Amino acid sequence: MEKHNSKTGWLEELLRLHNQIKITPSKKDLDDLLKNLIQAFPTGCFCPPNPSADTITQLQVTFDALLLWSTSAPIPSDLKIQLQDTVHDVKTKLEASSFSCCDTLQSLQASLRALTMIVNKMGLLNLLQKVKLLGLLQELQAIITQSFSCLTCEKEPEQFAYVANSGSDTVSVIDISSNTVVATVPVEVAPHGIAVTPDETFVYVANTSSNTVSVIDTSSNTVVATVPVENTPFDVVVTPDGQFAYVTNAGSATVSVIDTSSNTVTATVPVGSAPHGIAITPDGQFAYITNFGSANMSIIDIPSNTVTTTVSVGVGPFNVAITPDGQFAYITNLVSSNVSVIDISSGAVVATILVGAGPINVAITPDGQFAYVANNFTNNVSVIDTSSNTVTATIAVGSLPTGIAITPDGQFAYIANLSSATVSVIDTFSNTVTATVPVGNGPFDITIQ
Repeated sequence: MEKHNSKTGWLEELLRLHNQIKITPSKKDLDDLLKNLIQAFPTGCFCPPNPSADTITQLQVTFDALLLWSTSAPIPSDLKIQLQDTVHDVKTKLEASSFSCCDTLQSLQASLRALTMIVNKMGLLNLLQKVKLLGLLQELQAIITQSFSCLTCEKEPEQFAYVANSGSDTVSVIDISSNTVVATVPVEVAPHGIAVTPDETFVYVANTSSNTVSVIDTSSNTVVATVPVENTPFDVVVTPDGQFAYVTNAGSATVSVIDTSSNTVTATVPVGSAPHGIAITPDGQFAYITNFGSANMSIIDIPSNTVTTTVSVGVGPFNVAITPDGQFAYITNLVSSNVSVIDISSGAVVATILVGAGPINVAITPDGQFAYVANNFTNNVSVIDTSSNTVTATIAVGSLPTGIAITPDGQFAYIANLSSATVSVIDTFSNTVTATVPVGNGPFDITIQ
């Protein structure tokens, strides 16, 4: 079979298969293709040893048929492209001169994720059809999982989400790979804000009712330090160099600066009324603080720890996120139900975006293309296209979504739902909820390692 070593070759094959529809009108249904995939795998382990030529051929033929199916499948174009990309990747792995079982299985698993998303989005399916297709996909997943167990594949670095449970005085640790809670760490009273250090070794937790910050060692998931700060610490962020943690104290209208090497407060900076959220520019030069009580933002010059600018925003500014390029700050205004966009170079508000009711938190994708906003009063998440500053999607989640964080690869957004004691996991490609994880009571904020 011809190898596809360039994007041009890949597009040419796709066009050939699309034209083939005219002479092959009776393409196989998706359930037949999934059954063929199941039958293509040998009993027991896929490898070692490497799969037989017959197994490789059967998989190639089935993935060719799957590609043909995708050209006219009743699914959105973005899902078609995603499926076609994963099929291309599988075919490339199968045809590689130096065959890698681990790489091939990982590509097969990616194709299953794409197919699962497609089945969940196919509106023409009735419930029985959807259940049947999902059952076949689960059977395929079991085969791939068993095949992985036969090998020693290099694992991707583990990633965890840390959830501050304000109602149970704990932090839940979620394994991102399985979306299960693997540890629960007791902290002090009413943890709200939470942040992980850039080297992923420590998590800082602002305990609102005990006026302290707990420091968790991520290797042992134990508290290794407790730092007294001022009244009602609400949010916390760590500088890009990991040297300092900045904590907003809503009850004393200040920001505490913690030296992370000694876990002591080295500075206290007066800001506006009831400071809540905080974010630091990627260059580590400025901290942006939302002052909930004074409808403005304080901008702290980090080298001098002094407020250099105050910018008026909407009513009840609650939280803030800064784009990865450091050009814009997005501020959620809880009371006025909108998002203010500040041009960091000029300090001016350049856009005001209407979102759901009670926007309380915001996170921006690593590529800077989208801002995800948790709307506390309408139990949903607004997705803002940062190029146009317009809302392009609205996603229903749990009750009282409050915290939000996005995985480093940008593939998933994790939403802490305060009232339902859960975390919703959003696939950012399809903007659908793909998992719901039970955590402690009153999950308020979340950070991802």
